[in-house]
Amino acid sequence: MRLDPLELAQENYGYQLQRALQLVEEGDGIDQDFATITFSYRILGICALLQDLNGEQFATLLCKSGLARLNLLRRAAAEVPAPGPLLAISKDTGFVAALAAGDLDTAHLIASHSPKTFAQGVEYEEDFLFFHFQQRLLSTPGDKTALQDILDRWTRLVKGEPTAYLAVCEALLDMNEDAFCAGLDAVLETRKANIQQYRKQLDFDQEIDATEGKVYLNGLALVRLAQSRKLAAPERLDLIPRLAREASCRPMQEDAWLRP
Repeated sequence: MRLDPLELAQENYGYQLQRALQLVEEGDGIDQDFATITFSYRILGICALLQDLNGEQFATLLCKSGLARLNLLRRAAAEVPAPGPLLAISKDTGFVAALAAGDLDTAHLIASHSPKTFAQGVEYEEDFLFFHFQQRLLSTPGDKTALQDILDRWTRLVKGEPTAYLAVCEALLDMNEDAFCAGLDAVLETRKANIQQYRKQLDFDQEIDATEGKVYLNGLALVRLAQSRKLAAPERLDLIPRLAREASCRPMQEDAWLRP
């Protein structure tokens, strides 16, 4: 019997995770294997949420994604020169996973170990600024001058034309609940439009669509940031299931990512 895309994602990313963990355990793991582990946990977490309706497992697997990213950052800090592409924060799937799971401690540690500069030729600067702002807001929320500088740079980059992602970050900094809710709605509408466009592309991946296309972890991460600033988000949000919002991750050891 042919598996549906969600089942395929669970099977394929489960295999990729096991293989990469085996290489790491044998001492043959390279940085790309750590990145594979980080992303696989993220996809498997969404599978647990959508297929098994298991919020606790969803959060646990996202936490492990974050811990794997933290391990990669610490590993890279000891290397000279440090690997560039894998460290670009807009390519980091673990920070958002940890934040979406409500694991603010791990997300904070990832932020403190992450690059503070734009990786030219590796990432788009707008994407860098989006995640850089979130990391700085989490780790240094009182440094309003530095946070505003990030948003000002972003505004200049888009030539003063507002974007949904910039607007929602401005609302977070200003602690403007109404603007945040409006901005988050716009972010989710943008995401839905991007998904529709992605489904028409030649590189369309049905497993990614069945997971990341159904649950927007970046949106959930924004909700967690809002909650950390005592801002409320709308009760019903497209692409952010209630079960995901209600899930939380129990504290775990930093090597927990080694055990699926």
